[in-house]
Amino acid sequence: MLTREASIDLTSPVDKAIILAFAKVDKTALGIAVGAVSGLAIFLATILLLIKGGDPIGPNLALLGQFFFGYTVTFKGSLAGLIYGFILGFILGWVTAFLRNFLLNAYLIMVKTRANLNSYFESID
Repeated sequence: MLTREASIDLTSPVDKAIILAFAKVDKTALGIAVGAVSGLAIFLATILLLIKGGDPIGPNLALLGQFFFGYTVTFKGSLAGLIYGFILGFILGWVTAFLRNFLLNAYLIMVKTRANLNSYFESID
């Protein structure tokens, strides 16, 4: 018995492009990717300010301490920023993937329902 997926012809490049465009985004993978980038960005920004030096070291970046408990513009603070950045980035990436998948699914259901209704009403005429 053939399943629905087995009957789809994937030889056409257009079919492949459509399937890739509407594919679900893995929430965990996007969360890890965004978390890693944001954590490393905070870590590297702190380290670069420490290397640069100066009398007031990074007063603007030090404001992150208002949001991230334990963050300071020090090496120890850069590790705290790495962890906080990863956690916040993971949550942001996960929620983004969830909303994208949810809204795309809702849109596809709406399009399918509209096509079914149009087909139904055309058959009545």
